[in-house]
Amino acid sequence: MRDEVMAVRTSVALSDGTQFSCARVDGNARAALDRISPRKLFVGSGQMLHTLFLDDAAKPVADVYLCCDDDSFLVYGEGDVVSYLATREIEATDLSPTHAFLCLDGPYAWELVAELTSPDVIGIPYLGFFHDERFTCFRGGKAGEYGYDLLVPREHLSAVRERVLDAGRAFDLRVASREALDLCMLEAGFFNVRHEVRDGMTPVELQLQWRTTAGRIAPRTPTQRTTMFAAPREVSTEIELAGARVGSVLHQGWSYTRDEQIGVALLDVAIAHAGLRGFHCGETPLRTISAPAVNNRSLYVDPQRHTYATRANIPFPALTRPIT
Repeated sequence: MRDEVMAVRTSVALSDGTQFSCARVDGNARAALDRISPRKLFVGSGQMLHTLFLDDAAKPVADVYLCCDDDSFLVYGEGDVVSYLATREIEATDLSPTHAFLCLDGPYAWELVAELTSPDVIGIPYLGFFHDERFTCFRGGKAGEYGYDLLVPREHLSAVRERVLDAGRAFDLRVASREALDLCMLEAGFFNVRHEVRDGMTPVELQLQWRTTAGRIAPRTPTQRTTMFAAPREVSTEIELAGARVGSVLHQGWSYTRDEQIGVALLDVAIAHAGLRGFHCGETPLRTISAPAVNNRSLYVDPQRHTYATRANIPFPALTRPIT
């Protein structure tokens, strides 16, 4: 898995996007989705809104993008968006039987997508999308690097995948597993709805208030909230400070980039801050850190000036940031 993670961090990785479900909402789509969205639906055509679908207790059940496609909306994300829309009495067409996702992540993913489409792709802003004759391309990504999710009709899936693999040879493309992409999400500090939610948690505890609009969920004063941590090895669930239980581990994994264990913990609010030491899980010490836990190379790659072929001329800093 190390090589897969390094491809995401230094070149381009291809994954299959099986974590996504997708639907199309026609008719009075904007009003219908605005009614159920915890975030005001203020996007125009070709733009994506990153938000959440919440259950009746405000617990996140899906991490979603609401994508305005003229008078219709494409809705895709991690979680069963089709069933959720049905329970909210919104008519939608399930695209999963007819379409599948191919996902490209890495500091040079934009250059590979330009090879597949046109150089104009570098002008697509984050949370924008466009239609190609072979697929719909969403600029999202949760690995902290340039990311593009391609929604491909299944009858074209094999041909598009082969085209990606062929063009990807020039970028040392690697096929990455879902486990590798989940680890990259963890390193980048992106919320993972499949690993980081427990009963009783809302966007407030998860520090996802930015995915909501004030007044759309009930006010709440949290007693705990999520914080990233690092440790020398895998840790147990219970977190202690000075002999008292102060939190629990929600999600963790070995960071090949940092060469240490990192994760997300739910800590008492008073100590849910980066840069603190003295925590223990059993005999293993633990410290809190800030996100992202890596120095993403996409921050230093300029599509107007740089290419993968000339990457040796870019003065990249180290992939890991010094964190005290």
